This record gives sequence, C-alpha cells and structure tokens, in this order.
Amino acid sequence: MKKQYLLLIGVVLLLTACSSKPPFLSPNLVEQSIITHTKKGQIYNSLEIKASISATYLNQSIKAYEKSPDEVFLVSIFIDKDSDQKERQGIYNSTYTLTMNGQKAIKVEPLKFKDDLIKSLPTRNRWSHYYLINFEKSDQEKLNIVFKSDEYGSVVLNYQKAL
Repeated sequence: MKKQYLLLIGVVLLLTACSSKPPFLSPNLVEQSIITHTKKGQIYNSLEIKASISATYLNQSIKAYEKSPDEVFLVSIFIDKDSDQKERQGIYNSTYTLTMNGQKAIKVEPLKFKDDLIKSLPTRNRWSHYYLINFEKSDQEKLNIVFKSDEYGSVVLNYQKAL
C-alpha cells in the first residue's frame, strides 16, 4: 500500500514538474521589466489620500528608450479635488510640482487612456492623468522623482540607474 502512494506521488510530481505555467501566471519579459521599474507613492492629509503618483522608468524597462538622450518616465497622476479646468489638471495643477533630482521636466506629453504604452502598465484607472515625461540626462546613479504639494507635503520615488 505504501509503495502505491509513493508511486502516485512520484507520478504527480513528474507531471507537474513537466507542465508549463498557464499564460496568465507568466508575464512576458516586457511586463516583468515594467513592473520592476515602476514605483508608486501617495500624499496624505491625516488618513486621506490627496494625491497619487506612479512612475515607470522607461530607459531601463523598454528597449526603445534605452538609448534616449533623456531620462524618460511614464507617469500617472491622480489629484483629489483637482482643478475643474482640464488644462490645469494633473501635472498642470499649479499647487503640485514634479521634479527629478531637483530639475523640472524638459518635455511633457499627455497620453490618452487607450495608448499602447498605458496598456502595458500593471495598474491603470480612468481617474488618473497619464504623461510621457522627459528629464535632462543625469550623470547620477540615483534618480529621485519628487511629487510635491504646496499644502500637503511630498512623496519621493527612488530609482537606481544601471551605468
């Protein structure tokens, strides 16, 4: 009887070891790289989230950006009680600033929710604003994205550059 159980366990282990993982459990390499280089943060007032940012460092996560002359990030911004005027929402909200190592962006390109680049993100929602943001190339190993509110403080997203 004991031999039958051992044989059954052996067959089960052999079959599971040789099977491939279902596709929904195996993200492709681009998705893995994007997940690895994406950081998130929130700005709070008491226990209430006032703003949220998610940024993906594209130079190290997507091959097309590896040789970019700039530091390029895909950024998602949500601000609670954002401006009623569309041209003053998200990154254009005058009470918030976004910098990398103390420098302002040199280019900001708003993206549409249906954009392929946004579809590659691990999480996305319709309440956030999405941007492709370029900063001047940095010689430093560490890149610090600072999202700051004039009223509620700031959040820092830290990235390590592969030199």
